[in-house]
Amino acid sequence: MKIAIFSDIHGNLQALTAILKDIKENDIEKVYCLGDVIGIGPNPKECLDLIIENEVNMVLGNHELYYLKGTETNENISKNEKEHQNWIRNQLSEKHRNFLDDCKLKIEEKFENIIIMYQHFIFKNNFNIKYPFENLKILNGGSINEKLSTLNANIIFIGHEHKAFEIEINNKKLIDVGSSGCTKDKTTFYTIVTINKSNIKIEKKNIIYDRIEFEKTMHNVEYPEKEFISKIFFHMDTNTSFIESL
Repeated sequence: MKIAIFSDIHGNLQALTAILKDIKENDIEKVYCLGDVIGIGPNPKECLDLIIENEVNMVLGNHELYYLKGTETNENISKNEKEHQNWIRNQLSEKHRNFLDDCKLKIEEKFENIIIMYQHFIFKNNFNIKYPFENLKILNGGSINEKLSTLNANIIFIGHEHKAFEIEINNKKLIDVGSSGCTKDKTTFYTIVTINKSNIKIEKKNIIYDRIEFEKTMHNVEYPEKEFISKIFFHMDTNTSFIESL
């Protein structure tokens, strides 16, 4: 069996289009998106349409939760970002809300004696709160290792942190697949997991997408926080005020 995994498209329609096209050409049996299809980039509606049309298995990211649950009670979100989230909300329709309402926070599968889990990021101890994901600071100081040891799975695929990484403790692997949408050149990627009985091969597949069309779209579509957000997609100096909630 071959499984494709990607995360954090963030409104980059051209990258998502290239990924789904390549997946169709590579005999992939299951496709998982680890959330944050919407938010930041210029095409939230069109990206979510593609996810729905291609019947991609999707778990909710923080940006989908902002859409579903609102941002007013989240003190970590700035006024400017709330305006950005309101713009996203106005792009989407009842079809998109119904789809996201049916999506889960995590998906778990078992292959022979191996348990694989798919989720956007590591959860806080209280799983039932509005925004259950840990702060990215958990990646510093070893806290992530303690969390990993408590998870009931052999391999956990996550996103949220846009730079891919891998941690292995006591035969448990935590694999962040990185952001396939927030790239700064013409290359995007997704992860292919090949399962043969109890053997698992994990590889990253780099592909080329229509970067010129993406840059045209960024230029032509006006939306809140676009000037700052452009720094995420282009080689420009930036800070972490907005990025912390990506």
